[in-house]
Amino acid sequence: MAESIRGIHQQYRNYTLPSVFNKSMDEPLYYVQPFDITQSVLNSHNQSDKLLLLNFHPDTDPDGLRRKLWKNICGNKNKYSFATCFDKSSGVDPSILQTIYRRNRQYPLWLSPRGNGIDCHRTWEALYLDAIPIVWHSTIDSLYTDLPVIIIHDWNEINKQFLRNKLYEIALKKLQQPPVYHYEKLRHAFWRDMILKKSRHSSTNTHIHKNRCWRAKTIQ
Repeated sequence: MAESIRGIHQQYRNYTLPSVFNKSMDEPLYYVQPFDITQSVLNSHNQSDKLLLLNFHPDTDPDGLRRKLWKNICGNKNKYSFATCFDKSSGVDPSILQTIYRRNRQYPLWLSPRGNGIDCHRTWEALYLDAIPIVWHSTIDSLYTDLPVIIIHDWNEINKQFLRNKLYEIALKKLQQPPVYHYEKLRHAFWRDMILKKSRHSSTNTHIHKNRCWRAKTIQ
């Protein structure tokens, strides 16, 4: 996944953001965060027919939400003409992943219901690629604080007008200065720094951080 996302980012080197921790050991001095989809949304006045993407396997969550969404949205094209559905085969073929990303980036909103776990990698893929993920309200809502994520409570909230309004609202916020959204959570350095600060190996010496082996201890 990382290599395919990096391949997309190489085309948008003009969209660079500074390092989170000032030349941190876990990231380059500049970090690429594309905003081309955002610009397209604003330039087209939010009128594209390619609005919402569903690209997941319907049967990989324990609650059956994915299957319900697939049946109600993908099976009702008259009502959900603004949605496009691509079934996802099991497993990952890295050789075609970048092609899939290019296809999926035609859609500014990605539906990202939970999979085997409450969180879903698709949510983070969308954020890396300047798409806006739509997730369900859950115990991890705070994870998406300060990120351009739409949190809904019921799938009936998914309608064209609601999505267009949220899309335009978020697109405007993405380009505001000072920044409304903070992309630190998309970087390895953010999470590694948080873990080390809370661990028994906490240290302010980045050299020690950089060379420390990862170890785990069960808390009794």
